[in-house]
Amino acid sequence: MQGWMKGVMGNAASSNDAKKLADALAYTAAKPPPGMGQWVAISNDGVAKAKAGDIDGAKVSCKKCHDLYKEKYKNTMRDKPW
Repeated sequence: MQGWMKGVMGNAASSNDAKKLADALAYTAAKPPPGMGQWVAISNDGVAKAKAGDIDGAKVSCKKCHDLYKEKYKNTMRDKPW
């Protein structure tokens, strides 16, 4: 997941490409890791914001997910396939 996030999500976010960002967030919404209950809702909120052209709002969803789940993911799932 780390490689995908950096390569795909990171590029979509840094390029400020709303379509790429919406597509990347939709992909993450479809692949929620177990035990991360708000993952889908957060991702879908980002999709809606990106589709509406609110890049900064979509990036807020990325931060929210990272704030909630990054440490848990690193500690429990980093070595497992996504």
